[in-house]
Amino acid sequence: MNNNDLRNLLNQVPVNAQQQAAPGTWECVFSQLPESGRVLVAGAGRGGMSWVLSKAGYGVTSIDLHPEHFVVAGLTCSYCDLQESLDYADNSFDIVLAVEVIEHLENPWYFFREAIRVLHNDGVLIFTTPNVASLMSRWTYFIEGVFPYFREESFVGCYHVTPIFPWAVERCCLTTSAHIEDIKYSRVDFPRNNDVPRHDGGLGWRRKILNLTSLNKHTGEIACFKIRKSNKTPSIDIGAHSR
Repeated sequence: MNNNDLRNLLNQVPVNAQQQAAPGTWECVFSQLPESGRVLVAGAGRGGMSWVLSKAGYGVTSIDLHPEHFVVAGLTCSYCDLQESLDYADNSFDIVLAVEVIEHLENPWYFFREAIRVLHNDGVLIFTTPNVASLMSRWTYFIEGVFPYFREESFVGCYHVTPIFPWAVERCCLTTSAHIEDIKYSRVDFPRNNDVPRHDGGLGWRRKILNLTSLNKHTGEIACFKIRKSNKTPSIDIGAHSR
């Protein structure tokens, strides 16, 4: 199923499972997805993304730290702590998907390597996270000493603990059999002072001006990474020190 078909399914997601991410995040994910395959939805939440992918014909396996929050009828969600090893064999999935999850992890590199392990060769890990490399993030850090989406209320309210930098993802790739294939961005925007995304629905002068701005790594609100697994051996030895 193509990107447009996936977008059309968004309007049919059950009300109690609709996306809670910043606007444009799921659409950005759809633009990175292969058109078919077996997908592991890591951090499935209430199940909206799992519902969309199932309706689109993907083979869906859903896991979450709180599977009791999963409310989509006809699908199941298993318990999994993404800080620990994934309970799946090597080469089990074509896609691993983590939407607004990795910034909640205290050890994202461990999850990253586990995700690569359970992928088939040439499979993809797709994850989204607040774009801490944007100009607005840099400016906020310069003024406040903290990134948007990582203020105190984001820590207390939803446990945002780990900013994810593109250079760190690239270096993590060097320690496993993977490389960054693409990075896309959800939309031009930034959260309010209290880290609440601006859900303006595309209305008003502010949104019209932002929509005229080029969407890239400097302006994007949410970054969507597409990581490709390969059969190459890691190029960096973990813990090695040059002398």
